[in-house]
Amino acid sequence: MRIKKLDLYMIRLFMTPFFMIYITIFIIFMIQFFWSQIDELTGKNISIFIILKFILYFGVSIIPLVTPVALLLTSIIIFGDLSENQEIIAIKSSGISLFRVMIPILCITFILSIGLYLFSDFVIPKARMKANKLGYQISLSHPSFKLKERIFVNLFPNFFIKIDRINNNYLHNVFIFFYDKNSLINTIISKKGVLIPNQEDGSIQFKLINGVLYSENFTNIKKKQYSYQLVEFHTLIQNFKIHSVPKIKNLDDYDFYKTLNTINLIKKINFFKKKNYNNTYGNKIYLCKLQLELQKKFTFPVTCIIMFLTGAPLGAIIRKGGIGYPTVIALIIFIIYYTLLTITQNKVEKAEICSWVGAWIPNIVFFPVSVWMTYKTVIDDFYIFNK
Repeated sequence: MRIKKLDLYMIRLFMTPFFMIYITIFIIFMIQFFWSQIDELTGKNISIFIILKFILYFGVSIIPLVTPVALLLTSIIIFGDLSENQEIIAIKSSGISLFRVMIPILCITFILSIGLYLFSDFVIPKARMKANKLGYQISLSHPSFKLKERIFVNLFPNFFIKIDRINNNYLHNVFIFFYDKNSLINTIISKKGVLIPNQEDGSIQFKLINGVLYSENFTNIKKKQYSYQLVEFHTLIQNFKIHSVPKIKNLDDYDFYKTLNTINLIKKINFFKKKNYNNTYGNKIYLCKLQLELQKKFTFPVTCIIMFLTGAPLGAIIRKGGIGYPTVIALIIFIIYYTLLTITQNKVEKAEICSWVGAWIPNIVFFPVSVWMTYKTVIDDFYIFNK
Protein backbone atom coordinates (compact mmCIF):
# COMPACT_ATOMS: atom_id res chain seq x y z
CA MET A 1 0.00 0.00 0.00
CA ARG A 2 1.50 3.31 -1.11
CA ILE A 3 1.64 6.15 1.42
CA LYS A 4 -0.12 9.20 0.06
CA LYS A 5 1.12 12.79 0.32
CA LEU A 6 -1.59 13.62 2.85
CA ASP A 7 -0.39 10.80 5.11
CA LEU A 8 3.23 11.97 4.91
CA TYR A 9 2.13 15.53 5.59
CA MET A 10 0.20 14.50 8.71
CA ILE A 11 3.06 12.33 9.96
CA ARG A 12 5.58 15.16 9.52
CA LEU A 13 3.16 17.55 11.17
CA PHE A 14 2.77 15.20 14.14
CA MET A 15 6.27 13.87 14.88
CA THR A 16 8.22 17.02 15.79
CA PRO A 17 5.61 18.51 18.18
CA PHE A 18 5.06 15.08 19.73
CA PHE A 19 8.73 14.57 20.61
CA MET A 20 9.08 18.12 21.92
CA ILE A 21 5.94 17.81 24.06
CA TYR A 22 6.96 14.32 25.21
CA ILE A 23 10.38 15.53 26.38
CA THR A 24 8.84 18.57 28.09
CA ILE A 25 6.26 16.53 30.02
CA PHE A 26 8.91 13.94 30.90
CA ILE A 27 11.20 16.65 32.33
CA ILE A 28 8.29 18.14 34.33
CA PHE A 29 7.55 14.74 35.91
CA MET A 30 11.25 14.24 36.67
CA ILE A 31 11.57 17.65 38.32
CA GLN A 32 8.45 16.98 40.38
CA PHE A 33 9.92 13.64 41.55
CA PHE A 34 13.27 15.22 42.41
CA TRP A 35 11.70 18.00 44.47
CA SER A 36 9.45 15.54 46.31
CA GLN A 37 12.46 13.39 47.21
CA ILE A 38 15.10 16.10 47.64
CA ASP A 39 15.11 15.84 51.46
CA GLU A 40 15.78 12.10 51.32
CA LEU A 41 18.30 12.18 48.46
CA THR A 42 20.49 15.06 49.60
CA GLY A 43 22.49 15.78 52.74
CA LYS A 44 23.15 12.10 53.51
CA ASN A 45 26.56 11.56 51.89
CA ILE A 46 25.00 9.77 48.91
CA SER A 47 27.01 10.28 45.72
CA ILE A 48 25.50 12.26 42.87
CA PHE A 49 25.97 9.21 40.62
CA ILE A 50 23.64 7.09 42.80
CA ILE A 51 21.08 9.91 42.93
CA LEU A 52 21.14 10.17 39.13
CA LYS A 53 20.64 6.40 38.84
CA PHE A 54 17.60 6.62 41.11
CA ILE A 55 16.16 9.44 39.00
CA LEU A 56 16.85 7.43 35.83
CA TYR A 57 15.00 4.37 37.12
CA PHE A 58 12.07 6.57 38.11
CA GLY A 59 12.09 8.15 34.64
CA VAL A 60 11.77 4.71 33.06
CA SER A 61 8.78 3.85 35.27
CA ILE A 62 6.76 7.00 34.40
CA ILE A 63 6.89 6.53 30.61
CA PRO A 64 3.50 4.69 30.54
CA LEU A 65 1.93 7.75 32.20
CA VAL A 66 3.75 10.36 30.09
CA THR A 67 2.91 8.80 26.70
CA PRO A 68 -0.93 9.21 26.82
CA VAL A 69 -0.60 12.80 28.07
CA ALA A 70 1.84 13.68 25.27
CA LEU A 71 -0.48 12.11 22.67
CA LEU A 72 -3.48 14.01 24.03
CA LEU A 73 -1.78 17.41 24.01
CA THR A 74 -0.10 16.87 20.63
CA SER A 75 -3.35 15.81 18.93
CA ILE A 76 -5.21 18.83 20.33
CA ILE A 77 -2.48 21.20 19.11
CA ILE A 78 -2.11 19.62 15.64
CA PHE A 79 -5.81 19.44 14.80
CA GLY A 80 -6.41 22.80 16.47
CA ASP A 81 -3.84 24.36 14.12
CA LEU A 82 -5.35 22.61 11.10
CA SER A 83 -8.82 23.80 12.02
CA GLU A 84 -7.72 27.34 12.87
CA ASN A 85 -5.86 27.68 9.54
CA GLN A 86 -8.92 26.37 7.63
CA GLU A 87 -6.88 23.39 6.38
CA ILE A 88 -9.49 20.90 7.57
CA ILE A 89 -12.17 22.75 5.59
CA ALA A 90 -9.93 22.66 2.49
CA ILE A 91 -9.31 18.93 2.94
CA LYS A 92 -13.03 18.21 3.44
CA SER A 93 -13.91 20.26 0.35
CA SER A 94 -11.76 17.89 -1.70
CA GLY A 95 -13.89 14.96 -0.52
CA ILE A 96 -11.63 13.65 2.25
CA SER A 97 -13.24 13.05 5.66
CA LEU A 98 -11.71 14.08 8.96
CA PHE A 99 -11.36 10.46 10.01
CA ARG A 100 -9.28 9.79 6.88
CA VAL A 101 -6.99 12.65 7.98
CA MET A 102 -6.68 11.03 11.43
CA ILE A 103 -5.74 7.57 10.10
CA PRO A 104 -1.94 8.04 9.71
CA ILE A 105 -1.57 9.43 13.24
CA LEU A 106 -3.95 6.76 14.53
CA CYS A 107 -1.65 4.12 13.00
CA ILE A 108 1.33 5.72 14.76
CA THR A 109 -0.68 5.65 18.01
CA PHE A 110 -1.33 1.92 17.56
CA ILE A 111 2.40 1.34 17.05
CA LEU A 112 3.20 3.44 20.13
CA SER A 113 0.65 1.45 22.15
CA ILE A 114 2.24 -1.86 21.18
CA GLY A 115 5.69 -0.45 21.92
CA LEU A 116 4.46 0.85 25.27
CA TYR A 117 3.15 -2.59 26.24
CA LEU A 118 6.47 -4.23 25.32
CA PHE A 119 8.36 -1.51 27.19
CA SER A 120 6.15 -2.00 30.27
CA ASP A 121 6.62 -5.76 30.13
CA PHE A 122 10.37 -6.01 29.49
CA VAL A 123 12.12 -2.76 30.42
CA ILE A 124 10.18 -1.37 33.39
CA PRO A 125 10.33 -4.56 35.54
CA LYS A 126 14.11 -4.67 35.08
CA ALA A 127 14.39 -0.98 35.97
CA ARG A 128 12.35 -1.54 39.13
CA MET A 129 14.46 -4.55 40.01
CA LYS A 130 17.64 -2.48 39.65
CA ALA A 131 16.05 0.29 41.72
CA ASN A 132 15.32 -2.26 44.48
CA LYS A 133 18.90 -3.50 44.35
CA LEU A 134 20.22 0.03 44.49
CA GLY A 135 17.91 0.83 47.39
CA TYR A 136 19.12 -2.23 49.28
CA GLN A 137 22.77 -1.32 48.70
CA ILE A 138 22.08 2.20 49.96
CA SER A 139 20.32 0.80 53.04
CA LEU A 140 23.54 -1.08 53.87
CA SER A 141 26.03 1.66 53.10
CA HIS A 142 23.76 4.59 54.11
CA PRO A 143 21.17 3.37 56.64
CA SER A 144 20.34 7.00 57.40
CA PHE A 145 18.71 7.16 53.94
CA LYS A 146 15.55 5.63 55.43
CA LEU A 147 15.47 7.83 58.50
CA LYS A 148 12.91 10.62 58.72
CA GLU A 149 12.81 13.29 61.36
CA ARG A 150 10.13 12.91 64.08
CA ILE A 151 8.69 9.76 62.49
CA PHE A 152 9.08 6.12 63.59
CA VAL A 153 10.86 4.19 60.85
CA ASN A 154 11.09 0.41 60.50
CA LEU A 155 14.79 0.37 59.64
CA PHE A 156 14.89 -3.44 59.44
CA PRO A 157 12.75 -6.30 60.85
CA ASN A 158 11.77 -5.88 64.53
CA PHE A 159 13.65 -2.58 64.78
CA PHE A 160 12.04 0.87 64.95
CA ILE A 161 13.75 4.21 65.41
CA LYS A 162 12.64 7.83 65.76
CA ILE A 163 14.92 10.85 65.74
CA ASP A 164 14.28 14.56 66.09
CA ARG A 165 17.10 15.67 63.82
CA ILE A 166 19.79 14.12 61.62
CA ASN A 167 23.03 15.62 60.36
CA ASN A 168 24.77 13.11 58.06
CA ASN A 169 25.06 10.05 60.36
CA TYR A 170 24.82 12.08 63.59
CA LEU A 171 21.46 11.64 65.29
CA HIS A 172 19.80 13.86 67.91
CA ASN A 173 17.17 12.76 70.49
CA VAL A 174 17.15 9.11 69.53
CA PHE A 175 14.31 6.73 70.47
CA ILE A 176 14.96 3.06 69.57
CA PHE A 177 12.47 0.24 70.04
CA PHE A 178 13.39 -3.34 69.10
CA TYR A 179 12.77 -7.00 69.91
CA ASP A 180 15.61 -9.36 70.82
CA LYS A 181 15.92 -13.00 69.74
CA ASN A 182 13.45 -14.03 72.47
CA SER A 183 10.89 -11.46 71.25
CA LEU A 184 11.40 -9.38 74.37
CA ILE A 185 11.08 -5.61 74.28
CA ASN A 186 14.12 -3.35 74.44
CA THR A 187 13.96 0.44 74.45
CA ILE A 188 16.82 2.94 74.21
CA ILE A 189 16.49 6.69 74.64
CA SER A 190 19.54 8.91 74.14
CA LYS A 191 20.34 12.54 73.48
CA LYS A 192 22.85 11.88 70.72
CA GLY A 193 24.00 9.00 68.55
CA VAL A 194 26.12 7.95 65.60
CA LEU A 195 25.05 5.39 63.01
CA ILE A 196 27.93 3.29 61.63
CA PRO A 197 27.17 0.74 58.86
CA ASN A 198 29.31 -2.34 58.25
CA GLN A 199 28.98 -3.35 54.59
CA GLU A 200 31.03 -6.54 54.99
CA ASP A 201 28.61 -8.43 57.24
CA GLY A 202 25.54 -6.20 56.72
CA SER A 203 25.39 -5.13 60.37
CA ILE A 204 24.68 -1.68 61.78
CA GLN A 205 26.38 -0.20 64.83
CA PHE A 206 24.84 2.53 66.98
CA LYS A 207 27.07 4.58 69.24
CA LEU A 208 24.69 6.29 71.67
CA ILE A 209 25.58 9.04 74.16
CA ASN A 210 23.80 10.08 77.36
CA GLY A 211 20.73 7.93 77.58
CA VAL A 212 18.72 5.16 79.20
CA LEU A 213 18.39 1.46 78.27
CA TYR A 214 15.26 -0.45 79.24
CA SER A 215 15.22 -4.22 78.62
CA GLU A 216 13.07 -7.19 79.62
CA ASN A 217 14.38 -10.60 80.73
CA PHE A 218 12.90 -14.02 81.48
CA THR A 219 13.10 -14.95 85.16
CA ASN A 220 11.09 -18.15 84.78
CA ILE A 221 10.57 -19.45 81.26
CA LYS A 222 8.02 -22.12 82.23
CA LYS A 223 5.85 -19.73 84.24
CA LYS A 224 6.53 -16.92 81.77
CA GLN A 225 7.68 -14.55 84.48
CA TYR A 226 9.58 -11.44 83.44
CA SER A 227 11.92 -8.96 85.00
CA TYR A 228 13.33 -5.77 83.63
CA GLN A 229 16.41 -3.63 84.04
CA LEU A 230 16.89 0.10 83.62
CA VAL A 231 20.42 1.30 82.90
CA GLU A 232 21.65 4.85 82.55
CA PHE A 233 24.71 5.17 80.31
CA HIS A 234 27.17 7.77 79.15
CA THR A 235 28.19 5.79 76.06
CA LEU A 236 26.51 2.69 74.69
CA ILE A 237 27.64 0.76 71.61
CA GLN A 238 24.98 -1.55 70.22
CA ASN A 239 25.36 -3.80 67.16
CA PHE A 240 22.42 -5.01 65.13
CA LYS A 241 22.63 -7.78 62.56
CA ILE A 242 20.20 -7.59 59.60
CA HIS A 243 19.08 -11.23 59.54
CA SER A 244 17.06 -10.84 56.33
CA VAL A 245 20.15 -10.09 54.18
CA PRO A 246 20.29 -13.55 52.45
CA LYS A 247 16.65 -13.27 51.39
CA ILE A 248 16.83 -9.72 50.07
CA LYS A 249 20.29 -9.95 48.56
CA ASN A 250 19.15 -12.02 45.59
CA LEU A 251 16.40 -9.78 44.33
CA ASP A 252 15.92 -11.90 41.17
CA ASP A 253 14.05 -14.34 43.44
CA TYR A 254 12.22 -11.59 45.29
CA ASP A 255 8.65 -11.73 43.92
CA PHE A 256 7.63 -8.16 44.45
CA TYR A 257 4.64 -7.60 42.21
CA LYS A 258 5.93 -4.45 40.49
CA THR A 259 9.04 -6.23 39.23
CA LEU A 260 7.15 -9.02 37.42
CA ASN A 261 6.36 -9.22 33.72
CA THR A 262 3.08 -10.48 32.25
CA ILE A 263 3.99 -14.19 32.22
CA ASN A 264 5.28 -14.17 35.79
CA LEU A 265 2.26 -12.22 36.99
CA ILE A 266 -0.10 -14.75 35.42
CA LYS A 267 1.87 -17.63 36.98
CA LYS A 268 1.83 -15.95 40.37
CA ILE A 269 -1.92 -15.24 40.21
CA ASN A 270 -2.71 -18.82 39.15
CA PHE A 271 -0.49 -20.15 41.93
CA PHE A 272 -2.35 -18.08 44.53
CA LYS A 273 -5.72 -19.23 43.20
CA LYS A 274 -4.78 -22.92 43.02
CA LYS A 275 -3.32 -22.93 46.53
CA ASN A 276 -6.30 -20.89 47.80
CA TYR A 277 -3.98 -18.36 49.41
CA ASN A 278 -6.62 -15.63 49.28
CA ASN A 279 -8.30 -16.88 52.46
CA THR A 280 -6.62 -14.24 54.65
CA TYR A 281 -6.96 -10.47 54.28
CA GLY A 282 -3.21 -9.97 53.67
CA ASN A 283 -3.08 -12.58 50.91
CA LYS A 284 -6.26 -11.21 49.37
CA ILE A 285 -4.70 -7.73 49.23
CA TYR A 286 -1.53 -9.11 47.65
CA LEU A 287 -3.55 -11.05 45.06
CA CYS A 288 -5.49 -7.88 44.18
CA LYS A 289 -2.22 -6.01 43.69
CA LEU A 290 -0.93 -8.75 41.41
CA GLN A 291 -4.09 -8.66 39.32
CA LEU A 292 -4.03 -4.86 39.18
CA GLU A 293 -0.42 -4.82 38.00
CA LEU A 294 -1.32 -7.32 35.28
CA GLN A 295 -4.23 -5.19 34.08
CA LYS A 296 -2.07 -2.04 34.04
CA LYS A 297 0.17 -3.67 31.44
CA PHE A 298 -2.74 -3.35 29.02
CA THR A 299 -4.68 -0.31 30.25
CA PHE A 300 -2.02 2.31 29.50
CA PRO A 301 -1.52 1.22 25.85
CA VAL A 302 -5.31 1.39 25.36
CA THR A 303 -5.32 4.80 27.06
CA CYS A 304 -2.96 6.09 24.34
CA ILE A 305 -5.54 5.28 21.65
CA ILE A 306 -8.38 6.78 23.70
CA MET A 307 -6.42 9.98 24.35
CA PHE A 308 -5.75 10.44 20.65
CA LEU A 309 -9.41 9.83 19.78
CA THR A 310 -10.28 12.43 22.42
CA GLY A 311 -7.65 15.01 21.50
CA ALA A 312 -8.01 15.01 17.69
CA PRO A 313 -11.74 15.88 17.57
CA LEU A 314 -11.29 18.34 20.44
CA GLY A 315 -8.63 20.18 18.46
CA ALA A 316 -10.88 20.30 15.39
CA ILE A 317 -13.79 21.53 17.52
CA ILE A 318 -12.09 24.33 19.48
CA ARG A 319 -10.19 25.63 16.43
CA LYS A 320 -7.32 26.90 18.56
CA GLY A 321 -3.71 25.97 17.94
CA GLY A 322 -0.63 26.97 19.88
CA ILE A 323 0.26 25.93 23.41
CA GLY A 324 -1.96 27.87 25.82
CA TYR A 325 -5.57 26.84 25.18
CA PRO A 326 -4.83 23.19 24.23
CA THR A 327 -2.62 22.80 27.33
CA VAL A 328 -5.44 23.93 29.62
CA ILE A 329 -7.88 21.47 28.02
CA ALA A 330 -5.34 18.61 28.09
CA LEU A 331 -4.57 19.37 31.73
CA ILE A 332 -8.25 19.24 32.70
CA ILE A 333 -8.73 15.91 30.90
CA PHE A 334 -5.57 14.47 32.46
CA ILE A 335 -6.61 15.56 35.98
CA ILE A 336 -10.01 13.87 35.54
CA TYR A 337 -8.38 10.72 34.16
CA TYR A 338 -5.66 10.56 36.84
CA THR A 339 -8.15 11.22 39.65
CA LEU A 340 -10.33 8.33 38.46
CA LEU A 341 -7.25 6.13 38.11
CA THR A 342 -5.97 6.94 41.61
CA ILE A 343 -9.33 6.44 43.32
CA THR A 344 -10.03 3.11 41.62
CA GLN A 345 -6.51 1.78 42.18
CA ASN A 346 -6.68 2.62 45.88
CA LYS A 347 -9.97 0.74 46.14
CA VAL A 348 -8.46 -2.27 44.35
CA GLU A 349 -5.45 -2.29 46.68
CA LYS A 350 -7.85 -2.38 49.62
CA ALA A 351 -9.78 -5.26 47.96
CA GLU A 352 -12.95 -3.12 47.86
CA ILE A 353 -13.58 -3.60 44.13
CA CYS A 354 -12.56 -6.12 41.48
CA SER A 355 -9.08 -5.54 40.05
CA TRP A 356 -10.05 -5.43 36.38
CA VAL A 357 -12.92 -3.02 37.13
CA GLY A 358 -10.60 -0.70 39.03
CA ALA A 359 -7.95 -0.79 36.32
CA TRP A 360 -10.32 -0.20 33.41
CA ILE A 361 -12.85 2.30 34.84
CA PRO A 362 -10.98 5.41 33.53
CA ASN A 363 -10.81 3.90 30.04
CA ILE A 364 -14.42 2.73 30.22
CA VAL A 365 -15.46 6.31 31.05
CA PHE A 366 -13.35 8.00 28.36
CA PHE A 367 -13.73 5.49 25.50
CA PRO A 368 -17.41 6.12 24.65
CA VAL A 369 -16.84 9.87 25.01
CA SER A 370 -13.89 9.75 22.57
CA VAL A 371 -15.80 7.63 20.03
CA TRP A 372 -18.86 9.91 20.26
CA MET A 373 -16.74 13.04 19.81
CA THR A 374 -14.90 11.52 16.84
CA TYR A 375 -18.18 10.47 15.21
CA LYS A 376 -19.85 13.84 15.76
CA THR A 377 -16.82 15.73 14.47
CA VAL A 378 -16.53 13.58 11.35
CA ILE A 379 -20.19 14.21 10.42
CA ASP A 380 -19.91 17.94 11.30
CA ASP A 381 -22.54 17.78 14.01
CA PHE A 382 -20.90 20.27 16.44
CA TYR A 383 -22.77 23.27 15.10
CA ILE A 384 -21.90 25.53 18.02
CA PHE A 385 -18.23 25.52 17.00
CA ASN A 386 -18.83 25.79 13.28
CA LYS A 387 -20.33 29.23 13.22
